[in-house]
Amino acid sequence: MSGDGGAPLPPISEMGAIVTVERVLARTPALAVRLPMIHAYTSGCLLSLDVVARNAAAPRSLALQLDSAFSGEESTSLHVSLRYANGVEVDSGKDHDCAPPSLSWFPGGVRGDASFTLYQMPLWLFPLPPPQDFLLTVEWPWAGIRPERVRLDGAAITGAAARSTHSWPQEMPQ
Repeated sequence: MSGDGGAPLPPISEMGAIVTVERVLARTPALAVRLPMIHAYTSGCLLSLDVVARNAAAPRSLALQLDSAFSGEESTSLHVSLRYANGVEVDSGKDHDCAPPSLSWFPGGVRGDASFTLYQMPLWLFPLPPPQDFLLTVEWPWAGIRPERVRLDGAAITGAAARSTHSWPQEMPQ
């Protein structure tokens, strides 16, 4: 799988354009799931999902539960799905065959302090969504998060993808 030209990964040499979302998708007394922005590329988009934990209130096995999303143990992990206006559904738990459209967990990062820990949990959506509004649903029964829905602007994402730029002109030799 290539990060340049191959659809399953964000293109490395392309600088995606930003769509600001700035939404808290769900929260409990211990956790918040946020979507601050989406990076739009010509081939797909990276949803920059964050999970913020209050360290004093967070479940002890939180890191293991977040890791389960990457390992495919969807039964206890954070679950994200998309529903397009035409009825097509894309699900973070069904990315094993990578048949488009797909919504795949992408490596993120972790940082924290004495009070909070931020888990960056990006999702790669391939291909780009249609240019109509669509629904994003986040749920995580293990963490006490019932399905929460937010409408996203497909036209803003496809418009941003058209603004993404390559690091070098296409005609430059590699």
